[in-house]
Amino acid sequence: MRLDDLLAELQEHLETVLAARDRIHALLEAVVSIGSDLDLETVLRRITEAATALVDARYGALGVIGEGGTLERFIPVGLTEEEIAKIEHWPHGKGLLGLLIEDPRPLRLADLADHPASYGFPEGHPPMHSFLGVPVRVREEVFGNLYLTGKRGGGEFDEEEETMVGALATAAVVAIENARLYEQTRRREAELEAFADIVAHDLKSPLSAVRGFTELAHEQLSGQPGHDRQVGRLERALAATDRMKHLIDDLLAYSTARDAVLRPVEVDLGALVRGIADEHVTAASAGPDTPVPQVSVGPLPAVRADPVLVHRLFANLIGNAVTYTRPGQAAQITVTLPAARPRAPA
Repeated sequence: MRLDDLLAELQEHLETVLAARDRIHALLEAVVSIGSDLDLETVLRRITEAATALVDARYGALGVIGEGGTLERFIPVGLTEEEIAKIEHWPHGKGLLGLLIEDPRPLRLADLADHPASYGFPEGHPPMHSFLGVPVRVREEVFGNLYLTGKRGGGEFDEEEETMVGALATAAVVAIENARLYEQTRRREAELEAFADIVAHDLKSPLSAVRGFTELAHEQLSGQPGHDRQVGRLERALAATDRMKHLIDDLLAYSTARDAVLRPVEVDLGALVRGIADEHVTAASAGPDTPVPQVSVGPLPAVRADPVLVHRLFANLIGNAVTYTRPGQAAQITVTLPAARPRAPA
């Protein structure tokens, strides 16, 4: 008989260990599932579904707390479309749900109606009894609360299930933060695209007009004796408008692609740097008293790089050299590769 008792006790411990293993495995699967998407609405629904499945609850919801301590978003799980249609309105964060907002600590109840803060259900809401509420904190902020009710098979949620949902809520913070950052990035990209559209119109339209009038003047003066100097200036102006157009295109591409993936292509550094130098020489030549910078471009290789970013790099370097040269003096700029240093003997 003693042996039978020991075997029964061993079997009981083994079942407890196996049940704990299964719950930990379910928790890990839940954590993986909620982190597999970057859309905030999808992430919040997956968190609710994972918590509901983790404790075998019939119903679950995630209430997101907004300004004024009310629920700005309520994501239910377990209700059919017909049941949802019958509900007069979603909870606003009063009664028991409001208690969790004011005092964000885990709460377990055998029956919702027995709690003094119970506010009742909206018209058409299905009856619910057992309850487990767990806050979801993002850093120091209470982002919302997980509400679980309707323990399958009857009974109430236990302390271990409260711990499991608390662990899931902690892991969910990373997924929520990532989804928020992704949402902010998408919104910023949309704003940058709108900005680029406006700038493209406001910059390119007057530039096109300038080029049109310059082309007209060039056509009228070309071939006429005594106007060679004016024709040369107009040709430099046309070249400058072309470079300005490319610069605007690069700036717009850069403004919308700063957070994008780099797109390296073959870039001729020599041609790129000479083009930037010509822009500064042309701009200085147009002024009556502006010193013309002297830019020497040595042999430069072709490199694999993002053309917009590498253009901005050299434009900033050369532009700063021109800007911060002593007033009245022409900038002397040399762009070349450094001489290869001899290798130290091994």
